[in-house]
Amino acid sequence: MSEIAVNRSVLETTLSGAFERRSNFGAHGWSIILIEAALLWISSGSVVHGLNIILPALTATYSLDNTRLLALATPASWASILAGLVGAWVCAHMGPKFLILLSLTGGGIAFGLLGTWGSTTGFFILFSIVCFFDTCLAYIGGPTLVTSWFPRKKGLAFGWATMGQTFSTATYVPYVAFCFATFGIQRGFWGITFLMAVMAVVVWRFAADTPEALGCAPDNMPMSPEEIDRSRRDQEAFVDPITVRQLLGMRDVWFMGLAFGGLYIIIVGLLSQFVARLIAMGYPLNTAILYMSIAAIIGVPGAYMWGWLSQKLGVKACAMLYLGWYAVALAINIFELNTVTMWISLVMIGEALGGATNLSMSIVAEKFPRGAFVKAWGVVNPIQSIVRCCAFAILAFGLTYLGGFRGAYSILLGIALISMFLLWLIDTTPVRTTAMT
Repeated sequence: MSEIAVNRSVLETTLSGAFERRSNFGAHGWSIILIEAALLWISSGSVVHGLNIILPALTATYSLDNTRLLALATPASWASILAGLVGAWVCAHMGPKFLILLSLTGGGIAFGLLGTWGSTTGFFILFSIVCFFDTCLAYIGGPTLVTSWFPRKKGLAFGWATMGQTFSTATYVPYVAFCFATFGIQRGFWGITFLMAVMAVVVWRFAADTPEALGCAPDNMPMSPEEIDRSRRDQEAFVDPITVRQLLGMRDVWFMGLAFGGLYIIIVGLLSQFVARLIAMGYPLNTAILYMSIAAIIGVPGAYMWGWLSQKLGVKACAMLYLGWYAVALAINIFELNTVTMWISLVMIGEALGGATNLSMSIVAEKFPRGAFVKAWGVVNPIQSIVRCCAFAILAFGLTYLGGFRGAYSILLGIALISMFLLWLIDTTPVRTTAMT
């Protein structure tokens, strides 16, 4: 190869890398990212953060047992596992836009009715429906849109989109509290339904299953109308030849599910006990909650940081760095916290809040690009969810039998190291089939 050819190859590689780290998504592309950000805001708030105010409100209004409702919330959330399978099937056959619109409708109605069906049975049924549809819209349909629009810039796109998830930690509960104070408990739940109805109109008006359907190029790359039209025809003709049975037989699929399932155990363990950890240090409850809100605000730009790093380093290397980051945060928490180490840990946890969702999706999209993503994600996501459901049992074991926080965090540190090893074993070389790229 001549020196000129070598230099040209190096230049093209450099320009390609720089292109993939630029947020030039185009007007339509930005609309897709903002849609997914809003969907993540709604979903993560409705099934996680919102319980902080939803359960006390239902308890006070209908004289229900708060502990009983909290206990029922866990099996109700298992509907998210089923959503990964069913949502992926609907998405593959009807398209992500259809799935999102269907889920906004079903999830919105179920959430609104939470304030009117005043029984534990009613809460369990309705919250199960909310968990099912909210998972479908934000964690199946939305990611499929993003990976279809940005096959090369997926990490960066998810970096921006997951800001919505992180921002939800600090803003969802105040919004619901405002709705309850303004409209009462029975009608206040419909405040989220209203936002979901607005999102349905936005998705119907501005979203498309592929960029080619709107005359745009994937990743907003320079392409002629003829090239875009050819790409559109290829995507419409694409039929994923990989079966669920074949996916379940791939070690990389299992490693992705187990590694990121382990990561979610770590996140749940840290976040669910951080307020209790601060209270044990002598901080009052309101101060501890305030510090967690500060962590959430810190995490908003952190979501973009991990997206940028995944484009810069590659998603596998970035994911291993991310787990290493959490391992350090855990190591700090194993020992007695003081003011300095507490704030170091707080900043580290906050900066990492948005990275897990981004990286867990991006690594699947790296291995299974564009049209193949939804079927693969429909297998990997339930594996992650099943592993994540073990979080509270593992945490309770450590707190009860291994000396409290030190023992619990030591288990989580071990899980972090195992997850890093599983990530190291993953081969992210894309599975090549027709019309994937």
